[in-house]
Formats: sequence, structure tokens, C-alpha cells
Amino acid sequence: MLEVYHGTTKEIAQKILRENFKIIHKEVTNDLGNGVYTYCPDEENIWDPQNNARRYAIQYKNGKTQVLEVTISVSSDVYYIDLDDEEFKQKWNQIRASLEQRANEIWKKYRRGNAKKRHNIDGIILELAIKKGMFDETPDFMVKCTYTSFIPNTASNFPNGRELVIRNLDIIKKVAEV
Repeated sequence: MLEVYHGTTKEIAQKILRENFKIIHKEVTNDLGNGVYTYCPDEENIWDPQNNARRYAIQYKNGKTQVLEVTISVSSDVYYIDLDDEEFKQKWNQIRASLEQRANEIWKKYRRGNAKKRHNIDGIILELAIKKGMFDETPDFMVKCTYTSFIPNTASNFPNGRELVIRNLDIIKKVAEV
């Protein structure tokens, strides 16, 4: 089992606790594709995932915020992709090269959203690759070290957290308020 953290509003947190998570497919997908975005521990314990979830909620959600601790199964039958893995990076270069033109065509059709403003097509490429069966199987989750702009209008090439995106809600075993 692994504990990951999701930052949101108090209102949405209460709804999740009552009704469970739902994956909402946005017009423009986020950087790591569709799913429930969380922060997880990194191997070196550099970043505090609970604090990152809190900082995310404060920066990007309106109103009072809440962090949820989400326990997920990481058993041997759970398939995930570590987007930082060296083997995956090589595969990603091939996937990107084969799908980048199509992803840009899709991106041009979108009308709005933060991902649209940033012109980040990685999430679109990931979704296309999954749809085309370019991975061993459909991932239950994906994980990557990322940079989140906790301070408005900042960018960096250096990560400040590790995000884990849950794609298969069946791996969620428990959700609790922090």
C-alpha cells in the first residue's frame, strides 16, 4: 500500500468522501493525462507530498482547502508507468516522435484551459499512446517528478515534487481527511 495526497477544496473533499473519486475528462488534459492527480513520496524523501498537496490547493483552488490521504494498492497485479525511468524515457522519445503531429492537431482544436495556455501536449500524447496500445497494458497509475508553480507565474526545469496520477479508481483502498 502507498499513501498519496490530493489537495482540493473542503467542499469537493466532502463530496469525494461521500461519493468517491471520479475521473473527469477535461477538454485539455493535464501533463500526465487523465486521472486523479496526487503527490507521492519520492525515493530520496526530498519533497513532502502532503505539503505539496496543500500548497497546490491553496494556489489553484478557490475557498477553504483540504488535503486527502489516499491509500492505493501497489501489488504485483497493479501496472504502472514510472515516467522518470530511463527505459521509459527512451520509449517516450519514440512515442513522442510518432504521435507529436497528431497531438498538435488535437491541441489546436481545443478552445481553453491552462494546459492550452502552456501548449503542453504531453498529456495528449500519453492518452493517444494508451488508446493505441503502445504500452504493455493500460496503466493503473503513472508517476513522475514534476514542477508545480506554487508561486504564481513561475516556471522551472527542476522538479519540486513527485506526482502520481491514478487512472484506475479500483486501486484506491481508502480515502481520509488529513
